[in-house]
Amino acid sequence: MPHPVDGAVRREPTPSRWRRVVTSPAVAAVAVAVVIAGATTAAAAEWLPIFRTEQVAPVAVTQHDLVGLPDLDEYGEVVVLQEPDVREVPDAALAEDATGLTAPDVAALPRGVTGEPTYLVGGPAIAEFTFSADEAASAVAGEEPLPAPPEGLDGSSFRLTAGPGIAAVWSSSSDIPALAVARVEAPTVESTGVSFETARDYLLSLPQVPTALADQLGEFTGDGTTLPLPFPVEAMESTATEVDGHPATLLTSRDGAMAGVVWVEDGLVTAVGGSLSADEVLAVARGLQGS
Repeated sequence: MPHPVDGAVRREPTPSRWRRVVTSPAVAAVAVAVVIAGATTAAAAEWLPIFRTEQVAPVAVTQHDLVGLPDLDEYGEVVVLQEPDVREVPDAALAEDATGLTAPDVAALPRGVTGEPTYLVGGPAIAEFTFSADEAASAVAGEEPLPAPPEGLDGSSFRLTAGPGIAAVWSSSSDIPALAVARVEAPTVESTGVSFETARDYLLSLPQVPTALADQLGEFTGDGTTLPLPFPVEAMESTATEVDGHPATLLTSRDGAMAGVVWVEDGLVTAVGGSLSADEVLAVARGLQGS
């Protein structure tokens, strides 16, 4: 098994932090933006590509699901190999220099959105997860017996990479931005030999994974091309749409306070969101000039 690179950051379990992130409507709208920014490719020859993002698909998550959902590090070791270093830069040109991406250019700002945006960038980020049958058994102690892991899974490692990312944000007087447009190189996953479908199906079979959530994720194709887009079903609704011929997911808050749309194009995940209507975010998305 490959050893973590020098400077790896080991994370303690932080379930409350991640549950707050997933249930935040603002984060759900901007989705996978700069929060998951970062990029690289697997450096070691023994790493095999098993997942590449070609589209996103909504996954409805309830508060009950979130309470019952275990942290991944209960089933092995999670190591952050490189932090994304999310930071503000003065303008679009410096954002492009920092990321190598083209800054999104909004053709026409929606009514009520004015001024110049703040630019955020994120650099390379890499994380690894190594599955441990012993730790998984401890995590489900007292519940249903742990299903026997498929051959090769125990001790296997999975490396997630994504990014870099760039976002233009127009602020507002509320916690939700007036408008945010984010772009990030689509996430990929490599493994030390176990296929995406094998790992997915086994993890979804574990007793602590909520049945409704497992059923949704189990419907995704096993070829490892669909990135789940969790959204809090109590607060938001999801609708299938398209942006420039690409399948997209439109999220709208039930109180009408905000909307967002997310899609994948040419290896980039793009998200547009803010305190706007669904029609307004779609108009911005379909009018973007940068690519």
